[in-house]
Amino acid sequence: MVPEAELEQTEAGAAPRRLASRHSVAAHARTVAARRAASATALIVAALVAGGSSAVAREPAVARQPAVARQPAVVAQRTAGPTARPACSAAPGGGLTLANVASAHGTVRVVGANGLIARATAGDLGQWHRERTGIIHNLRGIAWTGARWIAVGDVGSILYRDHGRWRSVPGLPTTGLRGVAARPGLVAAAGSGGVLLTSPNGVTWSVADSGVSGLLWGGTRVGSRLVFSGQGSTVISSANGLRWEPVSVAPSPTGNPTAPRPLLWQVAAFGEHVVAVGDFGAIESGTLADGLTAVHSPTDEILRSVVHGRGRWVAVGSGGTIISSRSGARWTRVPSPVTLDLRGVTWTGRAFVAVGDEGTVISSSNGQRWQVDESAMPCALLGIAAGAGRLVAVGGSGRIELRPATGRWRAVPRATDQDLYAVTRGPGQFVAVGADATVLTSNGGRRWVRHRVPAALNLHAVSWIGHAYLAGGDRGVLLASSDGRRWRRLAFPGFHSIRGFATDGSSVVAAGAGTVATRAAAGGSWQLQSIGLGHFQTGVAYGDGRYLVVGHNGEVLASTDGGATWQPQNSGVSQNLDAIAWTGSRFIATGEGVSITSTDGTQWLPLRPTSIHSIRALTVWRRTVFGVGDLGAHIRWPAG
Repeated sequence: MVPEAELEQTEAGAAPRRLASRHSVAAHARTVAARRAASATALIVAALVAGGSSAVAREPAVARQPAVARQPAVVAQRTAGPTARPACSAAPGGGLTLANVASAHGTVRVVGANGLIARATAGDLGQWHRERTGIIHNLRGIAWTGARWIAVGDVGSILYRDHGRWRSVPGLPTTGLRGVAARPGLVAAAGSGGVLLTSPNGVTWSVADSGVSGLLWGGTRVGSRLVFSGQGSTVISSANGLRWEPVSVAPSPTGNPTAPRPLLWQVAAFGEHVVAVGDFGAIESGTLADGLTAVHSPTDEILRSVVHGRGRWVAVGSGGTIISSRSGARWTRVPSPVTLDLRGVTWTGRAFVAVGDEGTVISSSNGQRWQVDESAMPCALLGIAAGAGRLVAVGGSGRIELRPATGRWRAVPRATDQDLYAVTRGPGQFVAVGADATVLTSNGGRRWVRHRVPAALNLHAVSWIGHAYLAGGDRGVLLASSDGRRWRRLAFPGFHSIRGFATDGSSVVAAGAGTVATRAAAGGSWQLQSIGLGHFQTGVAYGDGRYLVVGHNGEVLASTDGGATWQPQNSGVSQNLDAIAWTGSRFIATGEGVSITSTDGTQWLPLRPTSIHSIRALTVWRRTVFGVGDLGAHIRWPAG
């Protein structure tokens, strides 16, 4: 009998035998050990020289906090290589999603999941220090006001930096905040439903009328005015924070009836020139006075952030996309060292810095040649499946592990260097999917064969639904196959990434970023449910007559009519949930440092113990639930 819950032995943070073919990741792993071996004195001196008159020198209390690299990891099964822990566990948050980044006075700060804020000096992006925030909600935006740092996030979270500590502003509306913009004497935060708050100092806040009802996300300063962008290609600006005026935007049509005008995730400025980027690879360029118009984009991936520095615009987005432009009118693709989602980019005065999933930080002095400074992706396990008397787990940089019925997890030779996001078991074989439309099959999990598919974007989910395999990914890419080898493209109404599938034997539900979609029967069309829009769903399971979908901020949605209608449920947690499974008698959901269980999906209880790392995938095998996650974490519970 397995104990109530058990953290399995694993090579936490272990470096893979070879890292991703994106050469900068491998170069980083080879050099980071030498960097960590430098003396503490040398590191301090280097930081002070790099930072100049930075905020680091003015905040001694923060400088004493431990680096992220010192966070505990799951017990190691076998000795990792000399660069193992620095290569992965030193990433900000140890693998948590980084949502945004900002820089001022030689200091770079990132924000992300579970209230994460971490800082580094602009001259050493390999030494990150996590700062205590006292909240567990996702943080989405960060800015320097000219006098202090401000961070904003979900559930109306606003924090300001005061005497070396982050302090939370009480009494605010609980609507999610997505972006922040600042100039001396005026700070504004905006988010869901057009909510907009303003402050003269970042400490005292009041509600303002944005004049819009859709989601606002990106914020920036244009001269003396503050600007936000958002849903439906909305752009608004204000000189005083009280009166907000719409800016004319003429985007290219998306061709999608659900979102005919793209959401603009971020806006940036250089002088009077303004550039906004967003869904469908949208790029809008112009001025506040004359309006913004669409320019040709070299990508149809989601562009999540944009910045100007050293005479160049740089935008980043899904699938590791990086594009750049001198003029803001003609854009080109730039080789990227990663394939995971990039969510924020800033200019430090000496380099561009972009951040994204799995604690990833990359940088470039010129916006053209990029290197990986930190990432937990090479050590992450993101998918798990059971069959043929064994468990198979897949993850970053093509990592594959196998566990027999009795024995330990062991790495097997890799068939690809691409990140692998999911794996399933179908008739007689495992099927794994990953970055750049990677699809692999294996009978027993040791030897894998790659297959061509009619797609090029990252695939995040794969499942056997009883009569066929379904695979889904970025931009709503949906593939189907009867044998795992020959795939065809299916029409799908969603336009963000698909993260999971579940079936009751007849209907099928797909869940993902802004996506809850239902197919009533085989061969039928998919219907996009409005309840998923504007949220980030990560997983779906079926059991005991109901579908359950989980997502960020503890979201749980339930359907008892085959996915036709959905009702929100109270999970009792605020952390992101990344996976859910039905054990035969109960649901188990896991996420970023949290595990919960429920017999009916309506009343949830904590499940102990919980991994300190994010558990990204679950499977049920031999009356036991197995989970895998960040930094190679393994965990298990009894199914009953």
